Amino acid sequence: MTIENKTKENRFVTNKKFFKNYHENVLSTNRVGSDPQIGGDITMFITGTNIDGKEYLIPLYNPETGKVEGTPYQVERDGKIQTFYRPNQEAIKRAKEYIKAGKIRGYETPKEAEFDRSIFYPQIVK
Repeated sequence: MTIENKTKENRFVTNKKFFKNYHENVLSTNRVGSDPQIGGDITMFITGTNIDGKEYLIPLYNPETGKVEGTPYQVERDGKIQTFYRPNQEAIKRAKEYIKAGKIRGYETPKEAEFDRSIFYPQIVK
């Protein structure tokens, strides 16, 4: 059974479609990346960030350059050190283009964004 966020279905569908297409394009063009700090293959590296007062899910991995466009930082959670990335200016610039084109839609809170990501990400990379 697939669970989806029905309350904001249009936003969910739009964002899921964008990331599915992004992931599939990276795979089909053989531009999968890797990063020693992240580990494993990278096709999107989705993060949430605030742009102009809204929370957006954006891809930090740029298949054109093969790099994660962000600055790493570490946080201790549940006794474990985890590495996260803050988007750099290149990632923000690309995200603003996606927003302007209507390819991704924003959220009111980071929690809403993470909820949708937690549903569609496993569906995309299955």
